[in-house]
Amino acid sequence: MYFNVYPSYMQALSMFLIVYAINDPLDEGSNHILSILGTLMYMFTFALGAGPVTGIIIPELSSAQTRSKVMGFSFSVHWVCNFLVGLYFLELVDKFGVGPVYGAFGAVSLISAIFAAYFIVETKGRSLEEIEMSMNARLPAKDK
Repeated sequence: MYFNVYPSYMQALSMFLIVYAINDPLDEGSNHILSILGTLMYMFTFALGAGPVTGIIIPELSSAQTRSKVMGFSFSVHWVCNFLVGLYFLELVDKFGVGPVYGAFGAVSLISAIFAAYFIVETKGRSLEEIEMSMNARLPAKDK
């Protein structure tokens, strides 16, 4: 699979590590180290996995006729979601606390990894035309 799902699973694990560091009554120094380690691990695994998905997988899974429109739409949704997370993050932390917010981020990362493992088609070593034909083969035939 071109989009390797292991970094996405590691993203979820890193978010849950941060939640553990926030909620576990270890000494304060250990909690800080674990939360920093979780943050660094999240950034590293995001850069390897989910970060480049919009620019890599989306055009490979789009037909040549619709690729530019699909890319424009997917990047727009991507940046609107980034904006909304940045806009509401502190409000969510104030309302629910840091642990539940990072737990929700971890759950979303886990769901995206499971989705990628089961629903994203293999693209490695295949031309765009081969990918398009294999995806169209999954669709039911149109009645004329």
